Amino acid sequence: MPGLTVSSEINGVLSRQLSAPMVVEFVRSLSQSGSDSDSGRSSEANPSDREDILHNWSGIKTIARNDQVHHPTTVTEIAELIKHAQSKVHVIGSGLSYESLMSLALDDDDAVLLSLTNFHGLVSTTDTTATFAAATTVDEVVQTLGKMDRMMPCSLGVIGIQTLAGAISTGTHGQGLLQSDYASIVKSLKVVLPNGDVQTVTADNTVLPLSAFVTSLGTLSVILEVEIQTKPRRIFYCRKLALPYSEFLQRYPEWNHAYEYVKVWWFPETSLCQVWLVEEATPSQAAEFLATDRSAPLKVSSLSDSMDVTVEKYLKAMSHDTKASSSSDQPQFKTVRRFAEATDLVGYHEQILCKGIPAPQVNCEIAVPFEKFQAATEALQRWSKLQPGRIHYPFIYRAAGKSSAWLSPANAGPVVWIGFLVYVAEDGSVRSDGMETMQKLQQILLDFDGLPHWGKHFMDSYFEFSELLPNFEQFLQLRRQLDPKNKLLSSFLKRIFL
Repeated sequence: MPGLTVSSEINGVLSRQLSAPMVVEFVRSLSQSGSDSDSGRSSEANPSDREDILHNWSGIKTIARNDQVHHPTTVTEIAELIKHAQSKVHVIGSGLSYESLMSLALDDDDAVLLSLTNFHGLVSTTDTTATFAAATTVDEVVQTLGKMDRMMPCSLGVIGIQTLAGAISTGTHGQGLLQSDYASIVKSLKVVLPNGDVQTVTADNTVLPLSAFVTSLGTLSVILEVEIQTKPRRIFYCRKLALPYSEFLQRYPEWNHAYEYVKVWWFPETSLCQVWLVEEATPSQAAEFLATDRSAPLKVSSLSDSMDVTVEKYLKAMSHDTKASSSSDQPQFKTVRRFAEATDLVGYHEQILCKGIPAPQVNCEIAVPFEKFQAATEALQRWSKLQPGRIHYPFIYRAAGKSSAWLSPANAGPVVWIGFLVYVAEDGSVRSDGMETMQKLQQILLDFDGLPHWGKHFMDSYFEFSELLPNFEQFLQLRRQLDPKNKLLSSFLKRIFL
């Protein structure tokens, strides 16, 4: 049984250990099985007390010993290290994903954790593409393209401090049926294979299929460079509405066919939803925005009090469960207060969509086929009525079109991602039924062919990957062929890919 994925604020100690320019946010895992192999622990009683160990943000779970972390400076160094590795070789990016994807056993002197901080920045451009080194963050990609009056041709996710390689590897996505995920805008990859060979992976490479590599959780290769498609930069208008649950349930499919990006938060405690409908700005809206200094989106509506009662109800519940004042400046309270501060916006897509506030949380996200969205949501509503107050945050709905990535839950067709979470208290505790809630909601969505986000918490034993992912067996065969010694496979991922 895997631990919990918990997003957090930036860990300053860890950030210094991995060095700039990467901004490292680490996750906290509360193991349900007590398995040392999954958390990277050795048999020592209190590894969290040791200063020579790389910890997650809370200092409870370990990632690796500091001397297991390598910062290569050349491709040859990486290739030789992987080729001659006698044990595990894992890669750490910004550290946003469940740490068992990359954790090492502390007593394994041959294991290596690669930090690619020296592989960073823009490599090259064409009229329609840009190539970035693996450790470049999404924020930096957006900023670099913006200076060229270009943008990524997909919806951005919420968090921009992810590395580009990490974002595609875990299937990170934004919202909108008319696009898919970061992986689907990749044109080519430069990688190091487990045998040390350096290869360029493209869409027409039948031996090393790009669709297999783009989202592979670091199990097929170490990514060095990512070439992505780009398109001319545009300006967007985001309309924000407060609507009843019944209207959301009926109109969500319609919105996704009509608008470029759609995001919905459903608050089951009050049956109210906040809806974001995003489309290209009109010429007059764009002109008004361009007349500003463009450093922030332009507010084009007044504040509404339609969400105030709902927000207050959720803040009080969070205050009780996390042992903090509802007026706290902690990131989880700031996040929920945003719903009461909603105004329509005009601006660049990153100014509207990529504005998440990382906060300590147990976070799950399950994709269901688009056509099963309504039935799945009705099942969640029935559960919510029987179990009020079990989650601190609204259910989050984000659609995505068909993905080219073999391991993407959207590989078989369009999906609706449904996210849910509970926040973590300052002392590291979660409300007593928090884990049970996360498990139960995953079980409910299983009945609607649900599949998990690879980078967030999920119960791996629940899901039938081989039945729901059309190319899963083909992926397994390719992985065995490329990495017969399982150098790149973590203990956690062995349960899925072996």
